[in-house]
Amino acid sequence: MKPYHFYLAFNPLFNEEQTWKTQAHEFYHALKEKKIKNEDAYMYWGKIQISEYSESLHVENFQNVVAENDELQMESHLFITDYQHMWVGKVVEVLKEIPDSENTLGFYKNKKVEVWFKIVDFDLISNNAKETSALLSHMHVDNEYYNYKIKEMTPFTSGIRFPMIIQDARKERFFHSSHKLRILNQNSLLTAQGESMKLNELTHSFVIPEDNFKRIPENVRSQIVYAEILLLEAQTGGQKDRAKLEQAILTYLKCLEILLNETFVAYLKREEGHRIWISKDPVAPKFIRSALDKDKSALIRFKESNVVFNLSQIKMLLDTPSFFPHTSLDYVFRGKKSFWEYCRLELRPTLKNESLIELRNLLAVHGEVKAHDRELLLVRNILLGVGGRGVFNNIIEAWFELTPQKLKIA
Repeated sequence: MKPYHFYLAFNPLFNEEQTWKTQAHEFYHALKEKKIKNEDAYMYWGKIQISEYSESLHVENFQNVVAENDELQMESHLFITDYQHMWVGKVVEVLKEIPDSENTLGFYKNKKVEVWFKIVDFDLISNNAKETSALLSHMHVDNEYYNYKIKEMTPFTSGIRFPMIIQDARKERFFHSSHKLRILNQNSLLTAQGESMKLNELTHSFVIPEDNFKRIPENVRSQIVYAEILLLEAQTGGQKDRAKLEQAILTYLKCLEILLNETFVAYLKREEGHRIWISKDPVAPKFIRSALDKDKSALIRFKESNVVFNLSQIKMLLDTPSFFPHTSLDYVFRGKKSFWEYCRLELRPTLKNESLIELRNLLAVHGEVKAHDRELLLVRNILLGVGGRGVFNNIIEAWFELTPQKLKIA
């Protein structure tokens, strides 16, 4: 039953402003400062479009909800959670574009935002994972905007295309017109330490510890987010979308490829780029064992290139450390011994035993992949670390030589 409200989740690990705990904390304090000076102030909370391939969002539906709530003289709430905290904002307008960037966070700069919520009041209503889960359990989906129903929201609810139009069984009016602005009140939840949810308890998000995540190159982080969104969209409404599932798994594998190019390949280039030759193939470059008696017009020195090598070429070097006649990779990586040992002893058999390279190549050419959905999802688990440390975590920790003691200090 009406009124309808809005719900979305965000990943606190993507926070770019280290002054604040999360983007929501930063948003709260920015809006509060504006409200102290002018009670008519407002700010925009945006929903970033992770990929151009994401299912289109019908902004008109969200605008209709605000209009209908206004007719009922009811508030429109935006519930925002990272599964530990739960925030609520009073929405007065939903927009595709905003007139200026002064009334939003710098976090959104150079990012494609698919919908904006104009917020005129904002407050934290839970900083405890258990309490937040309890609040979520009162939220459900049973309205004309979806062809499916969700009895209650949980941190593990799959198939969600954020933001969602939901109903709140409690029908609490957080911003009743007779009350003064909530954001100007003191809120003890902002200073008290709430119980958080363990990262490895989440099946769809936040599986990479914060310290490791921040060390991953930005282009890889953004692609991991993209893959996570694709995976959720692949299961929207309980209907499996095989094409999106395969696209998500391919994206995870490309993330592995890029991460190894940013570490393994980059180090090799720095140390031996002046002596190694590669083929002039921007799509699938290959390492050349020896340039003697070769047509140099078809080759380029490694140090002069900016190409990305595929997993096949990287594994080839891991299999044959003596591939280049002038040196051994065991010697080249003497300055990255822990990383080299991980790549040789753990990553190499993982690439082989899990057939990750063959799968990556097959998905890239849109070939017929006979693997069951569960087998494809296992790739995500192997890379991200669901139920284990995960390849991404291991690469970062080996690259930065993060021992358990160093991880505590970091």
